[in-house]
Amino acid sequence: MSTFTYPEFTAKQAITANDGYRCPSCGNRLNPENAGKTYRCLNNHSFDRAKEGYLNLLLAQHKRSRNPGDSDEMIRSRQRFLNRGYYDNLALHISQQLSSMAINSRFLDIGCGEGFYLQAISAVRDDLQLVGVDISKTAVRLAAKRPFNAQLAVDSSFNLALFDNSIDMAMAIFSPFSPAEASRVIKPKGYLMLVGPGKQHLSGLTAHIYDQPVPHQGNHKFIDNSDEFRLLNEMDILQTIDVEGSAIADLLHMTPYYWHAKPAQQQYLRTLERLTTDIHFNIRLYQNCVDSLP
Repeated sequence: MSTFTYPEFTAKQAITANDGYRCPSCGNRLNPENAGKTYRCLNNHSFDRAKEGYLNLLLAQHKRSRNPGDSDEMIRSRQRFLNRGYYDNLALHISQQLSSMAINSRFLDIGCGEGFYLQAISAVRDDLQLVGVDISKTAVRLAAKRPFNAQLAVDSSFNLALFDNSIDMAMAIFSPFSPAEASRVIKPKGYLMLVGPGKQHLSGLTAHIYDQPVPHQGNHKFIDNSDEFRLLNEMDILQTIDVEGSAIADLLHMTPYYWHAKPAQQQYLRTLERLTTDIHFNIRLYQNCVDSLP
């Protein structure tokens, strides 16, 4: 079970004004109507807020499939796995780092999934306006049901429905993103944290799937050759965990390794009572190289 405790949550707190969103069709500000149930721009493009409180700002032309993003099974498996506390050490490190950083307004989680890390951040930085986007409607719906306060939207990380220079800091955990788009929305000299897999990540799992495991390529590959950000620091978190029972199947299903595992390998992993594996995270902190507002 996850060890985090969170600030008191009420329904009133959950109803936040989704200011700061721009229309994904024309770029004008989206303004709330009908007690915040609808958001409309001056060109009459409108978007309804779901009953869970999130907005769906993903246009059809920004979808690559009917249901883009991770599959429902992958998302729900990840939610169960994370809720059992296996990645709490990573969430704790991120939260501790943010607790000492001089950011005082909006924090964006690019590819927020079902909200596990945003919820952990809310426990230490309740002064921040948390914003989460993910291309998966299922993931955002689950995030909206978590007991923390955030502005959540179904949106593409490559076409963010956010205004220029509107974010103090962003993070992307195992998520693809556009450096140019991230630089656009992050304030001058604001921050971007990237978390990706280290070389030994899930080595105990991959040993059952590959004869020679392929080295991981983290999401920093999107930014290595970009001019938008400069690297401030880098560190690794390496830990050995024992995954037990049904969490082993959840671990397999929440990763792309599921699609590479043969049926016999999948079945064998489901029969295990315990799986010992390393979890290895590479964490990099960047600064937006933009020096001034346009």
